[in-house]
Amino acid sequence: MPSPVYVNSRSPIPVQSDRMGRLEDRLAQIDKQISTGERLTEPAEDPAAANRAAMLARLDSQLVAEERSLQRATSRLSLSETAIENSGNALLRARELALTAANGTFSADDRLVIAREVQVLRAQLLDSANARDESGRYLFAGSRNGQAPYVPDIDGVVQWRGFSQAPGAEAAGIGTATPPRGPDAFGDATTGAFAQLKALEEALAEPDAALRNPAIAAVLDGLEAGYNRLTGAQAGIGAGLARLQNEETRISASRLDTAEALAAVTGLDLTAAFAEMKALQLTLSAAQASFSRIYSNSLFDQLG
Repeated sequence: MPSPVYVNSRSPIPVQSDRMGRLEDRLAQIDKQISTGERLTEPAEDPAAANRAAMLARLDSQLVAEERSLQRATSRLSLSETAIENSGNALLRARELALTAANGTFSADDRLVIAREVQVLRAQLLDSANARDESGRYLFAGSRNGQAPYVPDIDGVVQWRGFSQAPGAEAAGIGTATPPRGPDAFGDATTGAFAQLKALEEALAEPDAALRNPAIAAVLDGLEAGYNRLTGAQAGIGAGLARLQNEETRISASRLDTAEALAAVTGLDLTAAFAEMKALQLTLSAAQASFSRIYSNSLFDQLG
């Protein structure tokens, strides 16, 4: 008579079945880790590490926002620098024309030709003063950057219509590295760059040399002052760009440190993961073979 087989909670069959289930769960977990490259696939696996990873992710998001703010500010300053440089070149050319016109041998027709070029330079200066960034915001309008800061009135007088200071990289805590206010670069409506070019046009149209020559001399002084003002504004832009560059370098280093810290918390050692997977596969195979032998001597075989 066959000896009886008892199956209870301490029987090797449920014990082996439970063991194989745990092995299969761990294999599935490692497979997911390998596919994602992340050690943590569920927060519950390591709550402390998950909290640390979430904090690092929030820090990186903040750094990304600061980095984008710096990039926008840098772009605005770079475009402002180009506009200032073009304006300075226009004033230098106007000065050359004024010196040429001061020659007493020039006829009225010659001065008319020069006056037409001065008009072109004035239009170029106006374009530069109304330069915009990639978003269409006017660079030299201050905080009122949705409308052109310089528009000639019916008499041809160009005045600044902006307000306050242009925005900077506030998200990165730098609100001062901004394009200059229009008057700080182009002067005021009475003595600024636009007024000097207009005065040069009027002087060139003056037929009386006794009045024309002093007027041109005054314009030459005004153009020099205007050019110096633009040079000062350009120097300020350069200082702002240098500051933004330093901040971008700092943020890049901080993002790298954050990425390394995050990798240390959540990153997966692929070599160790593959080694563990191989070992678990071998263990599972052995467990399945053992379970098969146990199952062959189970109650069901005895009854068969």
